[in-house]
Amino acid sequence: MSWLILLLGGICFTLSSARWNAPIMAWIWPFCMLYFSRKTKGLLGWLVPLALLSILSAVKWGGAAGGVMIENILTGAALGLLAAAALIVDRVFYDRTGGFKATLIYPLVFVVTEFVMQLTPSATLGPISATQTGNDPMVQIASVFGSYGITFLVVWFSSVLMYVIDVQKKDTRLATRGGAVFLMVFLVLLFYGETRLALSDVGTKNVKLAMTTGPYLGDFTADYENVENLPVEDNIRSMLQSVDTAVAGRADILLFCEEAFCVSDFDEDAMLTEASRAAREKNIFILLALEVEDTDGSQGGKTENVEYLFDNHGEQVWKYYKSHLTNFVETQTVVKGEPVIPQATVTLPNGTEVKIASVICMDSDFPTFIRDGMDNDVDLLLIPTWDWAEIRAYHTKWVELRAAENGVCLARSCMDGVSTATDPYGRVIMLSDTAGAGYENVIFAEIPARDVFAFYKYIGPVIDWCYVAGLAVLTVIGLLKNKSKKIAS
Repeated sequence: MSWLILLLGGICFTLSSARWNAPIMAWIWPFCMLYFSRKTKGLLGWLVPLALLSILSAVKWGGAAGGVMIENILTGAALGLLAAAALIVDRVFYDRTGGFKATLIYPLVFVVTEFVMQLTPSATLGPISATQTGNDPMVQIASVFGSYGITFLVVWFSSVLMYVIDVQKKDTRLATRGGAVFLMVFLVLLFYGETRLALSDVGTKNVKLAMTTGPYLGDFTADYENVENLPVEDNIRSMLQSVDTAVAGRADILLFCEEAFCVSDFDEDAMLTEASRAAREKNIFILLALEVEDTDGSQGGKTENVEYLFDNHGEQVWKYYKSHLTNFVETQTVVKGEPVIPQATVTLPNGTEVKIASVICMDSDFPTFIRDGMDNDVDLLLIPTWDWAEIRAYHTKWVELRAAENGVCLARSCMDGVSTATDPYGRVIMLSDTAGAGYENVIFAEIPARDVFAFYKYIGPVIDWCYVAGLAVLTVIGLLKNKSKKIAS
């Protein structure tokens, strides 16, 4: 029986995220692994799930690292090891802690792992919470407890179910009580989510946004190091064509994807001059994202992954360098920017006053960076992005959680992936597949650009460290109980 459940868990784990993302699978595989670990004595209960999760993780995340094959295999295997770490901690401390409170250990390990990972340069690749985007009431949990709250609830279900199975043979009432506690918490959180959505008010401060991918130069992972730049005249022609399309669609802002144009530092000024002129003459805001090659040696041979925001008077509002570089692909070859999120209150061509902020691609994968680096009254977060096949669908879902966490509208223009726009409750307004889209693939979204209140914006630092403190307290309880047993014996 245990081995069949393990097999089911392996299938569900593989289909729960990355290339394949069936949301229900994320509720099943943690239980299957926990069941096998608890019911299988000795080292097999540890080693078999660890090996299985590592192998399957390498399969489903193959290519996610964006580097060579060995890097992808190691990255995937490492994610599997992190998932298995929760099983090891559970086996060590569950019985020692005892009681219903011990059910909190398993989900807290997942949450703390996700939290700690995003404090490192690698970010949290593949959080369980991202599997549940699309379930709008559940997404609202992030407005109070962050995306970690969603991860906790999903994994806690497995731990409580295991508790009910173990305890019901000894005390049916105790098992029923444990199941009822989870059900009550689950229903209260969903009730909160449904109520928040029912009472949602996005107002009438609408912004029409145009998003475009720029010239398509090839697959990110295959051609990143060998992309041949278009002549600057072709880049300018492409940019202006996108501007004309955006203006024809009455857009207030044109958002280009990450590194929409590859230019040399010698040609960068020409691009910026034309962008400024177009913004002024066409009465539109332009967020232009460039890859700038270092031909004069001023950057030590490293390229710049940079964005510029021009207002409708042609004035440069900000210049921002990507501050969280993509592992294996950019860390050694791209200039690392200062981790300060650019933001400004502006009046758009339609007369609407909004506060805009922006980050580039992987910057948005760090919940703490976004929450702490962005003012609480930001209305609209713009994210130029460039994805690739192995992460394209999942990465979008992952980033959408930033909207609900911070009560901010979000627009993400993505090359070779999925462009999306959400309202401040994390509900998807527009979603468009841009894989291999080609030149000037302009899409539009009407966004209710205003911020809404989200508890997590204000109490997030406390909530995050409460997860860490909770796990620490439970492990200490387990250690002290184990020590007391030894002394008593």
